[in-house]
Amino acid sequence: MFKTIPRYALPGILLVVLFFAACKQKPVIATKLTEQYKNEVYKDYDSAAYHAEFKKQLELLKPQLHYADAIASYYAENDNEPHFTQNFLTNGQLRKMVQYLSRAGEHGLNPDMFRGSDIAKQLDTIQANKFTNISQVYPVLAKLEINTANALLNYSSVLQFGVVNPHRLYRRYEPIPKRPDSASFKQAFDAPNLVSYLEQVQPQKPEYLALKKALATINKNIIDSAKLFRIKTIEMNMERMRWQIAKRDSQYIFVNIPSYNLQWVQNGKPVLNMRVCVGEPRPIDYEDKLKVYLKTKKIDDKPISHQTPVITSYINTIQLNPTWRIPESIAQNEIYYAAQKNPNYFQNNNIRVYYNGVEVGDPDTIKWARINREHIPYTFKQDASEINALGKFKFIFDNDNSIYLHDTPNKKAFLSNWRAVSHGCVRVQDPLMLTTMLIGDTTKMDNIRMEVGLAPKDTTKKARYAKLLAKRAAPGFELQSKFVSLNKTVQLFIDYYTCLPDEKGKPVFYYDLYRMDADLEKAMGKYLGR
Repeated sequence: MFKTIPRYALPGILLVVLFFAACKQKPVIATKLTEQYKNEVYKDYDSAAYHAEFKKQLELLKPQLHYADAIASYYAENDNEPHFTQNFLTNGQLRKMVQYLSRAGEHGLNPDMFRGSDIAKQLDTIQANKFTNISQVYPVLAKLEINTANALLNYSSVLQFGVVNPHRLYRRYEPIPKRPDSASFKQAFDAPNLVSYLEQVQPQKPEYLALKKALATINKNIIDSAKLFRIKTIEMNMERMRWQIAKRDSQYIFVNIPSYNLQWVQNGKPVLNMRVCVGEPRPIDYEDKLKVYLKTKKIDDKPISHQTPVITSYINTIQLNPTWRIPESIAQNEIYYAAQKNPNYFQNNNIRVYYNGVEVGDPDTIKWARINREHIPYTFKQDASEINALGKFKFIFDNDNSIYLHDTPNKKAFLSNWRAVSHGCVRVQDPLMLTTMLIGDTTKMDNIRMEVGLAPKDTTKKARYAKLLAKRAAPGFELQSKFVSLNKTVQLFIDYYTCLPDEKGKPVFYYDLYRMDADLEKAMGKYLGR
């Protein structure tokens, strides 16, 4: 049975009820919108009703979202609260974000991909302040919240990490760049000031800013084919500069494949420049031939690929008077035929032949016509000498493709404008100067000079050098390789840019010898500026 509440207690109970009703605060967003737009409709804001509408709109918009899972996860963990509209609508920061999105073309990007116009329309609807009941408000706020989250994650991710993952796009791209992840998404969601965050994600590399400035100076009112080429090339190389591979040290070696050039960069300034030779480009029909080979697995159908890969590493060792262990692919495609044409090929080129690790005494007698080219049972090593394909210096660094920088006895190749002539390794024009920079020790360098048959700069070592020369001239002398470990490793970038700014910031264009721009343009798709 229920007990009757005494009359004298009713006023007290009523006061308690009124007290708790007064303590129940309205949602922050309701208070902000009411104060901003002076519209009583917002006083009727109900969080449960908004949450239901938000879930509905999220399901409808999911197919259009770039990071749908990340967005859904964030709002599920935060009770579907209107984070961006609550914090950045009434202070004008959402409108400023639209301005950033609309200027994506400055970065060589298509602004339409960030859908700033959708956000602008929703902001205009709220600004018009024509809502007559709260049920009209929920869909607009929900769409604005979702579109803002989507645009912010997409825009900030593209500017920080690029549109494309080059490690997936290109077969011979060794670095694994940093890509958008939960940590970068969290930074976007947790940003206390939206405009400050948008400014923070703008790329700041000097070469990027130079290309951005160059892009802005091109008159886009009248576009011809030459101007369109320049625009697209600048845009694609800005994309390459957005890829986050290894952070550059204060000094590093930079090889740009399309420009056939090596630079030693110190504190942002090149202190050494030299020409290089790089790997030959693949044949135009490489992809078609590869498809055939993957079906037949026949060596005669296997297309040749000598392209120099993109690499990030550290030079750690120099080999003086290197030997060359000839790769299987070169043995199959070149040595196999050369040995048949010239019985003295191995002797003339100072190449040793091994069978099961044991040197073959007279390789010129091998009946190559009877050997299966696909399964050559021999291995080959070219001894250190004046005619060794690697010259007198080999610069060693860790990588997945057995690539290295090296000297060459064929110096004429550096005089040509077309220097894509190697099997993939990088030939350097002045290996002695590069060694000097890497060693940085005059005494040690004199020893290195004598080791490779060059006179020392220290005249007190002339007698020692004369003895070394006499020893080399003696019958039966065999030149030996020597490894020199660097006291401090030096960072190396072998990269691919078809456009880079010169020292004055003017863009310089290079021939796309590996046709990598075409692949990148296709991969970027609608994100590429228009």
